[in-house]
Amino acid sequence: MEQERLQKLIDKVLSGQATLLEQQELDQWYAAQDEAQGLTEGMDTQEKSTVGSQLFRSIEQRIQSGEAQEAMAAPVYAMPSRNNRKWWIAAAVVALLGFGGFYFFNSRPAGSALAAVWQEVRTTTDVQEVSLPDGSKVWLNAGSGIRYDTAFSNGKREIWLQGEAWFDVAQRPGTPFEVHTGDVTTQVLGTAFNIDAYDSTGNIIVTVNSGKVAVRDADKILSQVLPNQRIVCKADGSFSKDSAIANDMMAWTSGQLVFRNMKFSEVAKRLERKFRAELIFRDASIGNCSITASFTPSTTLEEILDMLALINGSEIISGKAYNQFYISGKKQCK
Repeated sequence: MEQERLQKLIDKVLSGQATLLEQQELDQWYAAQDEAQGLTEGMDTQEKSTVGSQLFRSIEQRIQSGEAQEAMAAPVYAMPSRNNRKWWIAAAVVALLGFGGFYFFNSRPAGSALAAVWQEVRTTTDVQEVSLPDGSKVWLNAGSGIRYDTAFSNGKREIWLQGEAWFDVAQRPGTPFEVHTGDVTTQVLGTAFNIDAYDSTGNIIVTVNSGKVAVRDADKILSQVLPNQRIVCKADGSFSKDSAIANDMMAWTSGQLVFRNMKFSEVAKRLERKFRAELIFRDASIGNCSITASFTPSTTLEEILDMLALINGSEIISGKAYNQFYISGKKQCK
């Protein structure tokens, strides 16, 4: 990877602006540093990716707190002339992957055990079930990711989410469970709920299946959400709450696709993520058509597109690229 590209990726990750694809690109760069054995010897690609992400965030935390030297178990001062700390972090990651033997420190009282060890899980097109250390379960939809401290060391169970996930939270009275999606935080004690935080709409949608959750932004609690209710938090800071069918929202965890009064444009984005396809509207107004449909896990993309064309009277033809389709038709939706 060229130096300029690597610098850009590191900057975006540290600022929290990196997309999942950009984070994966940086992870792959970490995993490619095979000249050094040590810590990475015997690891598969996914394990190297996870270790790289953990080291990167751990060292960044230590630098921010002024204790970076304590956070490293091997000398990593190969680039002292660089004043840019982001480059220094990247060098530290590569060195640690080679030397082996490392520590993950967080702010902790003297004599306490090692604290924060970060785990990151991402999906591409498949749904993945993740078991958390507290017994909670998370189902990640396509193109989604979570990261969390495996020790839940700060007295809270905190998860950072990109994309969409269904949570079945184990009850632990006195130990809140929080999911962070941008400026919106969803807090529960024990419940099942779905969070849709894909970047395509700018909205964050929380739907509750059981129990009760409190949703807040950076300043205040927005609302409590009960079973079969949802709250839509918009990018401009406003929100709305209405009724919802929670079972529809969890259907994707078993591979089903359920669209209920959803804009065709949003349906298209979900199909793109699931099938790694490209759906192009020749007339953007067709994307405003409302779609209500459901499909079983075995339904192919071509079968789904044929059915959608029938529903709203559009025409869908294959493009030149693999899994590329053009959508055209009347401006009037059926």
